[in-house]
Amino acid sequence: MIPSTEKRELSMKSANAARQEFEAELLEVEQTLHEALADLFPPFSQMVAQELRRSHPLWRGALVLVAGTPDRDEEARRRQRIDLAAALEMLHLAINVHMLLGETNRAEPTHSSVLGSTILAGDYCFSRAAALAVRIGERVVVEIFSDVLKRISEGHLRRLLEGEEAPFNEDRELCIAGVEAATYLARSLPSVRALALHFAESLADQHAPEQATSFWNTARQEMHNLLTPTQYARWETFLDWWHTPSP
Repeated sequence: MIPSTEKRELSMKSANAARQEFEAELLEVEQTLHEALADLFPPFSQMVAQELRRSHPLWRGALVLVAGTPDRDEEARRRQRIDLAAALEMLHLAINVHMLLGETNRAEPTHSSVLGSTILAGDYCFSRAAALAVRIGERVVVEIFSDVLKRISEGHLRRLLEGEEAPFNEDRELCIAGVEAATYLARSLPSVRALALHFAESLADQHAPEQATSFWNTARQEMHNLLTPTQYARWETFLDWWHTPSP
């Protein structure tokens, strides 16, 4: 029997390792985004870079990284979830760039030029998101991305055409799609997938650390029973990071 002191030390080592691995993967997500955007040139590059900075911290991608951790990890699975996280953040970036169209001033002499640049920059980001999704090599993931883009487009159009006052919650759709794809790649149990989706919905709806922690505390024991020690440590790492994300 392992003494309680030794158990605590092992738990701390596991938590530290999980945090290091998680942050290393999140850094790779950011690097993947920059590599995918490397061919952009001014004025498109400045426009996209500004929107990318506004996207930080990359919590949508971070959620994918923890939800996409399989029982037995391997480099191929690791690469898939990093590309998936980058694809999701790129899709969010593309949507944000296109949303800038509503902020352009029609009275400005340069309106047509700005409008054209915004459309081209957004379309480029959409193409990069699609390329990253395809690179994962799973048809189901591509279908999930296609479906979520359709739902988001329809949601924004409905708001514009029907005059809905409440903004469309695209984060909810993105988070659900990201977790659906991540748990598919990880071959997660249906019960794990259901909990992860519930967590994602709660996070996107409330977008507050205390709400995420409240849900986690409610589901903690069930998650502990369903997940491997490594998977569980990564979820706890996400909660800790969510409260104090690294720059």
